[in-house]
Amino acid sequence: METFKLMKQSLFHPFDFFYDIQFNNRAKVRTALLLIALACSARLISLMLSGFAFRTREAFQISVPLEIAWIIIPWLTWSVANWAVSTIIDGEGKFKDILVSSSYVFLPYIILIIPISLISNVLTLKELSIYAGVMSFIYLWMLYMLILQVKIVHDFELGKTIGITLLTILAMIIIWFIVLLVFGLVSQSAQFLVDILKEIKYRS
Repeated sequence: METFKLMKQSLFHPFDFFYDIQFNNRAKVRTALLLIALACSARLISLMLSGFAFRTREAFQISVPLEIAWIIIPWLTWSVANWAVSTIIDGEGKFKDILVSSSYVFLPYIILIIPISLISNVLTLKELSIYAGVMSFIYLWMLYMLILQVKIVHDFELGKTIGITLLTILAMIIIWFIVLLVFGLVSQSAQFLVDILKEIKYRS
């Protein structure tokens, strides 16, 4: 019941929500995991339910692990990057508060994406602007909540909030680059070892 109240508060009173969640152990990781699981489910369901004219892929082209990664990786990377950047610049938010409050940013997507996917079945391509308008509304609502989260959790002024948000996005790109670089090096090293073992086996 408390989780439902917090969800409602995050949508209609986000200022109070992002302030209150830092106290009285309201930031619960299990709630964050529930919201992320709902966001992943909503994404997969919406891809299946979207009208034919609005589909970008056929059902057999949808990769479940990849679609889940599109939700989980940005969420985790944002939390780590925002915590790291804000720690350097005197932010007050704890990692747990950032991780949990960031998950609530997905609520507009969770609530609206399936209804708009269903509605897309009765829309024509001439009404694409309606669909695009609603999707833009969802993403702008999420962006608004994300910026508000940075401002209130870290107690920054608006100018500093925008600066920290941009630095967090830059840090996310750097993290992804490093992870891809390490993955590439490890893959090449593993393939090199496999080739050596094959060569030794062939000559023995």
